[in-house]
Amino acid sequence: MLTAETMNGTLLNLADRQYHLKELIQLKRSTSYFCPGCRQPVVMKLGNKRTWHFAHQGSPPCEALWERESNYHLTGKQQLYEWLKKDNDDVKVEHFLTKTNQRPDLFLPHSKTALEFQCSSIQATLLSERTSSYHDANIEVHWILSAKRLKRSYQSVYTISSMDWASASHQHRFPTLYYYCPLERTFATVLLHHSLTPTKFICSTFYLPTLTTSFNHLFKKLPVLKETLHSHPIWLKQKLSWRQNPHGEKSYAFFYLRKLFYSKGYSIRFFPSEAGIPSENNYWIETPSYLWQTWILICYLPTIPYNRSFPFHSLVQAFERVTKSGLFITRSTPMHINGVSDALRGYVKQLVRLKVLKDWDNERYEKLYQPLIHRQSEESLQMDSIISKKLM
Repeated sequence: MLTAETMNGTLLNLADRQYHLKELIQLKRSTSYFCPGCRQPVVMKLGNKRTWHFAHQGSPPCEALWERESNYHLTGKQQLYEWLKKDNDDVKVEHFLTKTNQRPDLFLPHSKTALEFQCSSIQATLLSERTSSYHDANIEVHWILSAKRLKRSYQSVYTISSMDWASASHQHRFPTLYYYCPLERTFATVLLHHSLTPTKFICSTFYLPTLTTSFNHLFKKLPVLKETLHSHPIWLKQKLSWRQNPHGEKSYAFFYLRKLFYSKGYSIRFFPSEAGIPSENNYWIETPSYLWQTWILICYLPTIPYNRSFPFHSLVQAFERVTKSGLFITRSTPMHINGVSDALRGYVKQLVRLKVLKDWDNERYEKLYQPLIHRQSEESLQMDSIISKKLM
């Protein structure tokens, strides 16, 4: 931790760097310091290898408020404090919030905004609970993750864990993640465009040095997408993987659909080419898109007569029923509860583009064509390519 209190409650903030080393050594010898959370004694650490900080002696009783901090974390918190101080006079370090029983790394009282620099891995549910606690207290929170967590698989595809997803901001068009590297003093802003698998996403990434980036610039204004994200080759590569190695998927949805395909005399690797395609907001459904889109094409759509319209909400209701049964896994956030509906609407828009459906009034659709299951590998790959070109 970067702060501690004296016996009379005076706060010493090491992030301020208001004292020289000799002065701090004198304070260390002459003054006792205590944890602001549990009131247990803490020791001032003034070594050369780590950022100056306070540390508990033994395991602190307030472990819920203080996670073990690496030097990477302490250094990042110190730098973020200095970065915020450039444009904000009143910045609190490790300020205890009674309404949430939390102690954010940094807090801006005038705007009621908390910043958390999260370096260690925690359960996604715990991070979501902390976010909800802030929102319930009318406090805005921004999660900034360690840059060590940002892992690129290939091209524009990144591995995003469930914890990283839980930290995403949904104030903009795309879910947005923020990372920070103390070594480079640089932020990475990551926009999630599509999900390929539960942990792989197609992203746009922008690097912003602290020297030229303000708080409002980072969180309020998204970087301009100067180039079109060419994701269709990535989708074709992923689709080929689904066709060649469908058994890599171990979900309930996979086993259910595989059994259904076999009962009809087909292999699941020959799912319709109109499934497994990019669509807006598909990241709200964690199950791989080729599975839930295939369910729509071979389970839901056949119940709709040709040239007969159906309401969009009937698809949403049918999808919700099978989701409640455990067939599909969805994502959600405390501030966004309509994600699945948005994902389904994004896919329906693509089916309209492919002339599988006709859009009547954005709430009712007419079935024009029934996508088919393939019987041969060559046929499925040729149709995949055709469908991809139609969607470009």
